[in-house]
Amino acid sequence: MDYDLLAIDLDGTLLDTQHALPLANREALHRAHAAGLKIVLCTGRAFAETRPVLAQIGLDLDATVTVFGALVTDVATGRTLERTSIPLDVALAVTAWFQRDGFPVLWLTDPDEAGDDGFVLAGPRRHPAVDQWIERSPCVVRNLAQLPEHCAAPVRISIIDENNVLEHVSARLRAAFDGRLTHNVLHAPPYRLSLIEAFAPQVNKWYGVEKLCGRWGIDPRRTVAIGDDVNDVAMIRNAGLGIAVANARPVVQAAADRVTDTNDACGVARVINELFSAVPEGGTGH
Repeated sequence: MDYDLLAIDLDGTLLDTQHALPLANREALHRAHAAGLKIVLCTGRAFAETRPVLAQIGLDLDATVTVFGALVTDVATGRTLERTSIPLDVALAVTAWFQRDGFPVLWLTDPDEAGDDGFVLAGPRRHPAVDQWIERSPCVVRNLAQLPEHCAAPVRISIIDENNVLEHVSARLRAAFDGRLTHNVLHAPPYRLSLIEAFAPQVNKWYGVEKLCGRWGIDPRRTVAIGDDVNDVAMIRNAGLGIAVANARPVVQAAADRVTDTNDACGVARVINELFSAVPEGGTGH
């Protein structure tokens, strides 16, 4: 084996289109873990939204990269290992910028620092999916009319609306905050909504993976990354081996070293089984 760490996206990659964990993927993860490979779930979800998948996998994993790389969390304790927040002055400025167009603004904070997952600031342009997310998400957020006097800097700021609206806002956001923020326009399959997610400028999933490589003494070239969406591009491009599932967006496939099967056809299991095809059962692979 030439690899020590496997970084896997969740929605559209490890999980199928019904947002379930296929048995073949679960069994492959167990095989890889038994062989000594570090398995890291890398997702735009918050840690609270990642816990159900961890439970389904049923392994004692060491850490997760969540909130697009803004948080690295110790799985056993739920405590934050690394946090990269949006600078408070930038967070306040982009919040005011969104509010001028009437959007409710979702502030996601690190509960390890702030005590909860954040809040939603009221706005007249409140898409029904905002309340749908609040109702369905395990994140604990408050509905507020205005910013609290003292608040922790957010790890993510989001707005929810129709995709065509968000694409237009994205172009303006990029021009207004170039160099001060990074952001993605995404569809969140579990909630059936589209959103803009904004982060500190250095944040991406690969940034979180590199944090773990440093902690664990792993050469970043000895990593495998698998994903499907635009927020996986940096991770796939920089990993020692970057793989796109066949249902990935074209930009993701273009960044990958190779393409595996779709998420519904258990592309993750195929990758793992191919990586370990020459490793004897019970071997370390190293």
